[in-house]
This record gives sequence, structure tokens and C-alpha cells, in this order.
Amino acid sequence: MKALGSSSCRGGDIVFWHKMETALKGEKNKAVKNIEGELVGYMLSRHSVTLNELQNLRRVEREVVLDDKPLGIIMIRIFNPDIAKERVVTIDSYSNLDRYPELVQYEGHYRDVGGEAMNIKIEKK
Repeated sequence: MKALGSSSCRGGDIVFWHKMETALKGEKNKAVKNIEGELVGYMLSRHSVTLNELQNLRRVEREVVLDDKPLGIIMIRIFNPDIAKERVVTIDSYSNLDRYPELVQYEGHYRDVGGEAMNIKIEKK
């Protein structure tokens, strides 16, 4: 598949990207949560954070949907609520962090399989 800026981009590619953009705009936000389960192991091994550091961080997520159907892909952002509080900012959803990208410490996605995080990909910002 070619990039949208490519001169050889096909019409079907544009429709796909438009639908995906719509899906990301229309997903449901989830509440602020602790870092738990498989995400703890991933963060400890991949990013060498301590358990104490993880206990101070929080995550917000949104599920990606396409044509009103969940894809099982969860977008995740991890932030420090103490820093948000210092800046008098309330973070209560994934999209709320769009206005405060400097607060996002880690960002990525994972596949939700039966309530468990699989194929985790989270990068430091």
C-alpha cells in the first residue's frame, strides 16, 4: 500500500485511511486505570522501569472500531497523574491527553484477547 502523498496511491487506499481515521475519532474512551497484568511485565522488561515507578503511573485507553465493529486493538497512553496535578490539569480520558501531549510518557497499542493484553507495543515519548 502506498502512502497518501504518493502519486501512485489507489482510490481504495484513500477509502481505507479515511475509514481508519473515522474509527480513531469515534472510539469509546475508557477510565483512568493503574498499570496492571501483562502491561506490568512488558514495562518492567522493555523499558526498565521499577515497580515503584509503575505504581505512580496511570493509563488511559481507547478501543479502535471500524464500521461500528471493535477491532480488538486498544490504543494506550501512560502518564504521571502527579505531574498533571501540578499543572492543574485533569486527565480523565485518552482523548483528553490530545491537549496535553507533553504529559504522555509512553504511548502505543496492544491487542485485547479475552481480556488479556497481547502483542504489546509501547514506546517512550
